[in-house]
Amino acid sequence: MSDPRQTSADHEKIEIRRGIIPDPRPDKALPVKKDRQRPVFVSSRRRRIPPWLIAALVFAALMAGLFLVAPRISDSTLGFEVTPDPGETLPPGWEDYLYGEDVALVAVGTAPVYGQPDAATVRIGEALLNERVLMLDTGDRVFIHVRLDDGLTGYIKREHLTADTSSLSPENRVAKVVVRTPFKRVMSHARSGSLVVEAPMGTILYADYRNGDLLRVRLPGQEPGWINTSGVMLLPPLSAIPQGEPLGQLLVATVMAFYDSPLIPGGATKRGISPQGAIHVAGLLHGLNLSRDPSLLAGQGEAVVLTRDEEGKPDLMAAQEGDVIFFHGTGDPRLIDSLAMRVADDQLLLVLSGKSTLRLLDIESKSADELKERIMTVRRFQKSP
Repeated sequence: MSDPRQTSADHEKIEIRRGIIPDPRPDKALPVKKDRQRPVFVSSRRRRIPPWLIAALVFAALMAGLFLVAPRISDSTLGFEVTPDPGETLPPGWEDYLYGEDVALVAVGTAPVYGQPDAATVRIGEALLNERVLMLDTGDRVFIHVRLDDGLTGYIKREHLTADTSSLSPENRVAKVVVRTPFKRVMSHARSGSLVVEAPMGTILYADYRNGDLLRVRLPGQEPGWINTSGVMLLPPLSAIPQGEPLGQLLVATVMAFYDSPLIPGGATKRGISPQGAIHVAGLLHGLNLSRDPSLLAGQGEAVVLTRDEEGKPDLMAAQEGDVIFFHGTGDPRLIDSLAMRVADDQLLLVLSGKSTLRLLDIESKSADELKERIMTVRRFQKSP
């Protein structure tokens, strides 16, 4: 058996001195203060309510006020400079554009577009969150035949679409929100909460409430979501996205955000891109509706006739930044095989054979010289009148 006196010794308080222990040989020029030291003890008096519990209760009360009370109060106090006038209505044509019986919206972050109603076929494009589609044929049980606003026609899975188009309406909204970063996280609550969806670059949403740097946005077929104002462009709800100058260089700056991104047929995001997808997103951010369908894109903008070099080949140095060059394949010269954008430093951004990412190619390189023989057309995109 243990000695009962040992138990008493175990609970003896251990004294610890505050401060730094004085040097036994202090410098005489620096006198040491002889303040009275208060002992600190390892064991202390027990409290009935732990301090952390009090802090947790206060934090919970603050969060409840933020998420439950504030949104209800703030709905009636929209203080934002782009709040529509009370009498503002949608321009003519908007009702049919939004609420036609054949209209649907993309309800997921991105929706693959297939050339056939079969997920095993090659993807021809990628639709973005809240993007409008026109349903052409709904007879298939899994896929819907659709046409996107840029003219791309293909098949999207039913589960990726919603018939609720109210999230695309600018009516009674305070701002148009354009995502400018690779992905923008949309959360279920204002200050915290779970991730609802990641909106890719080029996504257009509409906010019905703003509180400081927080925006409540409407999501297609879902409850509202919350984002902050970083990485987005805010515009009046009915405003068009502005077209800056010089437009070609602005397009290049945006397309270069996808440099070295992995290649996916028809891809339009940083996680999987295609040249036409990158050009489409760049156009969205600068007020242009450039098609994801290469054959349609080749008919947009202004045709550019390149001068010839000493060998009689098209001179790629004559192309300007932002010009898009279309190449045919080695088989049929009437079919578009690939495309590239002329970027800064005398380079092309394109898909190179054997590479798995979007790469740069020097215009004066041997590979670029071989491409000259396959040029079909060069297009330059100008500001809309």
